[in-house]
Amino acid sequence: MNMQLFQEKFEREIVKVMRDLKVPGMSFFITKDGESIYERAFGMREKRTPKPVTKDTLFGVSSITKFVTCMGILQLHQANKLDIDHPISDYVPVNIGLKDNPIKIKHLMSHASGVPALHTFYFSQMDQELYAGKTPSFPLGNWDDFYFHINNAKAEVLYPPDTRFYYWNGGFALLGQIIEKVSGKAYEEYITENILKPLEMNRSTYSNIEAEKDGNSSKGYSFQWADNEIKRSPQALLSSSFIAGSGGLISSVVEMTNLLQCHLNGGEFKGKKILDSKLILEMRKPHNSNLASSYEEYFPGGKRSYGYGLNVHEDFHGYTLITHGGVSGVTGGQIGFIPELNLTFAQLYNVSFLSLHPLYTAFTHLVGKDPEENMPFYKRRKHYKKLCGRYDAYKKILSFELKQRYGALYLEGAYWDGRVSQPLLPSNTNPEVMDFHVISPFGRMEVPFAEAENGEISFEFERYIMHKKTIELEED
Repeated sequence: MNMQLFQEKFEREIVKVMRDLKVPGMSFFITKDGESIYERAFGMREKRTPKPVTKDTLFGVSSITKFVTCMGILQLHQANKLDIDHPISDYVPVNIGLKDNPIKIKHLMSHASGVPALHTFYFSQMDQELYAGKTPSFPLGNWDDFYFHINNAKAEVLYPPDTRFYYWNGGFALLGQIIEKVSGKAYEEYITENILKPLEMNRSTYSNIEAEKDGNSSKGYSFQWADNEIKRSPQALLSSSFIAGSGGLISSVVEMTNLLQCHLNGGEFKGKKILDSKLILEMRKPHNSNLASSYEEYFPGGKRSYGYGLNVHEDFHGYTLITHGGVSGVTGGQIGFIPELNLTFAQLYNVSFLSLHPLYTAFTHLVGKDPEENMPFYKRRKHYKKLCGRYDAYKKILSFELKQRYGALYLEGAYWDGRVSQPLLPSNTNPEVMDFHVISPFGRMEVPFAEAENGEISFEFERYIMHKKTIELEED
């Protein structure tokens, strides 16, 4: 494991991500056999202030919280205070679902309930004015509001449990409520006493007010696309009782690593038993394999399932890779571990909606593979960059600009009958694809590219041949 080479290549990529996507700050922590092998903080926890990010900076971890909530549920299951095979209606006033096949606690833990997204997480974000949502809002002032919204959605449930993967934040809010009903304590209080403190996650919290008092906490930064560039503005970290169980934890990469070490150690941390080892292993089993999304861009042929609050990649270059990510609108991150290698990875940042590739890049390096050769993501990005630039038809009777945005190619310019701005859709999954198409009012139109022996690139657009006139410089 050449950590010097890892550092050189990995940090170059992270700086590129931060520059291109205007990320104020990031923090990373990687361990092997319980010892730090890489720790690095980039940028600022708050712009326009002399406040650098450190490995101890607190960020909102968003949906990585689901991992913690499932541990709390399984602790209560282990203590015989609840049964994950029982219907959720035994514990909370919810009557959604199919009568002859009720939703059970375990279905919420694996996004296998059959309930699609009902937007409760985003209503909380909109209520906190973290961003201006483009959907109708719904006031979530108390739990009666929440249950009304959930129970009123009976017609949305079309499939029985265990037949679909619908990522449902509201289901994890219900798990938080089940913890409250069964333990007799607020969800946040139960998790703090039974998981965070035993794991020495003493600065981790569910309160953005407490995080601000800490002295080493980041601001969150919202996202807006305006005038063809990213605009970000500072916001408070997400903090709401309605999203606590699904995405409300605030922590650091160092303290999140304590959680990962507990899992690698069979539920034990520094002599304290947090959860039985059999239940720890149960969290990593593929309980829901109905996922439609593909991770081919990061590792071809890998099979992805969902366990209890965790993604399970069953064949990551011959290893089992366990991960989860989080995006809250203003912060986010990724965690992962490979049990066979005793490797952990934690990444947190103060923006939302970033690519997953830093996590998979890191683990690809750490298992001894070259990401640029083994991740189609890099091949596609390099290939698309080669295609980007200005293209002219004969005598400049038509000109287009081809740009790469969010991993896709966009064609922009003035056509003879009006302005063109549309994505080029690849016609196959080859990362170095040369055949694209667009959807026009007349149907599908092929847009094939060609590269001559001298390296000149052209593409066909309707009745025109477009020739590339600019050369994209290679990045440092």
